[in-house]
Amino acid sequence: MEEGIKGIAFFYNTFSELFLTKDYYYLNQLCENMTTSDYSEYALRILEHINSRRLPAELDFIDEVSLLERDYREVDKNQLIMSYEHFGYRLDEGYEPDHIGIELKFLALLCVEEDITKAYINQYRFIHNRLSWLRHLEDALKGKGLMALKDCLSFLTSFLRDHKAFLMKQLRIEPSH
Repeated sequence: MEEGIKGIAFFYNTFSELFLTKDYYYLNQLCENMTTSDYSEYALRILEHINSRRLPAELDFIDEVSLLERDYREVDKNQLIMSYEHFGYRLDEGYEPDHIGIELKFLALLCVEEDITKAYINQYRFIHNRLSWLRHLEDALKGKGLMALKDCLSFLTSFLRDHKAFLMKQLRIEPSH
């Protein structure tokens, strides 16, 4: 169980690094390790983008698309900061609380909570309440022709959807229609 939790935290940290620092080193490792998983199609596509140098080239243009949640829906930044602080996460100076990379870094932190029930509840709440805006970001990346980055986000959103479904099952939450 502990290895699975560490793996999920690593997954979210990997994407956090991609979007915060444009570093895809861990993304390359993650995808190599997932080529025989349920996510192999995503992993292989991203490895192809890395090997063809398309992903590194697109990272130079990532600033053409907003990676801030507030540009896709209303956000109370103070409430988000208070939520982070409640869980012991301090936002580094110069970073916005609603940046996709920060939100993913925080989600990774929620994955390593010692009390598994609390961890599941907090992960579910954060995914459910905070990350639905990523579909708009995916559309924006596609609109700018940043297909390697769009594929990365598709991988992330697919994983988030499955993680949320797992959490709902563990917490016995009925899906809303």
